[in-house]
Amino acid sequence: MDRKIILSVVPFLLWSQYGHSAAFDTCPYTAFLMQDKQTNVYGVNLLTGAYQTLQTDIGQVGNLNAAGYNETDNFIYAFNTTNKKVVRVGNDFTATDLPVTGLPDSPFYVGDVANNTYYLYRSGLYTIPLDESSPDYLKASKIEGSDSSMKLTDFAFHPEDGNIYAVDNKRGYFYRINPNDGSKTILGNAGVTGTFGAAYFEASGKFYFSRNQDGIIFTIDVSDPDNINPTATQFAAGPKSGLNDGVRCASAPVAIEAIDLGDAPDSYQTSVDNNGARHDQSNNSLYLGGIAPDSESVVGTSDDETGIDDEDGVIITPLQNGEQAMITVTANQSGGFLNAWIDWNKDGDFNDTSEQISTGQALSAGMNSIVVNVPDFITAGDTWARFRFSSAQSLPAFGGAPDGEVEDYQVTLENDQLNTFRYGPFTAAFEDSWPREGDYDLNDVVMRYQVEIKTDQNSDTRQIKINGTLQALGADYHNGFGIHLPLLARNSVDEGNILFSRNGSLVADSPLEAGQGNAVLIISNDLNADVQTGCRFHRTRENCQEVEKFSFSVTIPLDAGVKSWTLPAAPFDPFIFAVDGLHHGADTSLGRGLEIHLDDYEPTQLGNASLELMGNYDDRSDSGLGSLYRTENGLPWGFIITESWSHPLEQVDMLLAYPRFFDYATSGNHVDWFTRGKRVSQHIYGLE
Repeated sequence: MDRKIILSVVPFLLWSQYGHSAAFDTCPYTAFLMQDKQTNVYGVNLLTGAYQTLQTDIGQVGNLNAAGYNETDNFIYAFNTTNKKVVRVGNDFTATDLPVTGLPDSPFYVGDVANNTYYLYRSGLYTIPLDESSPDYLKASKIEGSDSSMKLTDFAFHPEDGNIYAVDNKRGYFYRINPNDGSKTILGNAGVTGTFGAAYFEASGKFYFSRNQDGIIFTIDVSDPDNINPTATQFAAGPKSGLNDGVRCASAPVAIEAIDLGDAPDSYQTSVDNNGARHDQSNNSLYLGGIAPDSESVVGTSDDETGIDDEDGVIITPLQNGEQAMITVTANQSGGFLNAWIDWNKDGDFNDTSEQISTGQALSAGMNSIVVNVPDFITAGDTWARFRFSSAQSLPAFGGAPDGEVEDYQVTLENDQLNTFRYGPFTAAFEDSWPREGDYDLNDVVMRYQVEIKTDQNSDTRQIKINGTLQALGADYHNGFGIHLPLLARNSVDEGNILFSRNGSLVADSPLEAGQGNAVLIISNDLNADVQTGCRFHRTRENCQEVEKFSFSVTIPLDAGVKSWTLPAAPFDPFIFAVDGLHHGADTSLGRGLEIHLDDYEPTQLGNASLELMGNYDDRSDSGLGSLYRTENGLPWGFIITESWSHPLEQVDMLLAYPRFFDYATSGNHVDWFTRGKRVSQHIYGLE
């Protein structure tokens, strides 16, 4: 809870007949918050919302409320709602009872001090003179006829015009209250409601008030009392409160000190004068990247004018219209939340729909990744992005935060005219007992996927995207799944900007397999580990039906110069492979080196161990004839179909479920072998 607070308090002893607590030596510019059933006193920096515990023992039992700062004697006056006593509070924040008379036997929660007079509100306005030379000293009286209809939990005196100001909790009205007769004037609606338990003024005439339930500090500019816009502005993220009251010396300015600012142009609300994004650095331990943020104290300065470029926490992949981009955000520690924006329409603010790209996202220590869907309406050019990291979970693109850092980046939007080609859906199915025929149900791994290829006007391939969903995992063995792109050199891929996700979560490791000459994507090193299922076999038995539990998406940007006609044809070369260290059949537990491909496809460079098994057991591969991964009668261990195909039940031979498949696989006849009239539905998963 503690935050270092900016407080100029050099006490001297001021003895009085009511106690030995000293007065404040000067008008402090800290805002004080008295809170809790047994009052604790906090110091709050209104600029950022940072706060610090100042006192946990006020010297008496009870809740102090209705507090006001008396600039005549530099004491705070408050009401103990537990004991129903007016108290005086000194610079050590301990309270001393005062013998006030004339108040009703009721607690007071609303109060302030002006002109050496203590004002309280409860169904009307009360005054208590604080001038010891006055004959009415400490004699309370109610102002007859004062307004009693306002729903208030605090108010504050303007430092110059002599009036009281407050926001009605229930209706949001902004009131000006005449302290002489207690009458109110409605200046308009503040646009916010809630329990506003703390209200403050500062020297320029800016009115601050905080909402208990979320701690948000709002402001209304009353620097010109004759020309007031009553609409409240969200100003900072302060502490949540309850049983509380705010008190401050209204003649003191709000200090600007030890804050981190952004770098974007001020149209994005960067400077303090423009209620810019700012983070308190007085006792800060949260930041982005490896360099702690610097601090500024001059209104309107840019962050980098201090000479320290600490914007090192964010990496953004190219922002192409209609595409996904990946943003990597590095946090120095956990315990903070990310809020971020990109100005998509380049209008100089972050106020438009869809411009907030991260909302209160908890970050872990180290690298965190988020996927951003770039709108398809963007136009090419430079714009700005803002990233705010703080213990405050909900932050707008502007205003104060009690800790953390703001980093602004100039980014480039790309709007090239690309051609998009879509292929699929494809369904690839495998029997994993190779080189043995096994039960030949071809449901050990069934993966359905689609391919999208983007090319530019020069026929250069810019991007390949593959999305897929596992349809079945009917294997006793553990299998990985990969996709080989023959003829596409591995070094043609812009590996640093690959976007890879499994089950909706980004994967930090690259799917591009090392040690391969061609591009080989490892989608899963072990599907059994990636599929959390309660069934022995996933989606192959009618008595244990499940929803699909594994999906993936991989977007592969390519370096310039890869012509579209040099690409391998979709659906490429999907394959499964054995998992290192796990059994995959007698004499065939070769780990990653055991690959099972579609018929007539060769193993990858890392699957050469499979070549040693070809021709053994039930396999009759003949590389000279280009016939690979086939049995003696020509049946494959893997095949692919450009359909949303339904696979056989567990341990049901493929030829029982689809009798015409044999003719299709061995001679190319009966290309409609999978249609309704040529399948046996009782042998197929999911069909009656």
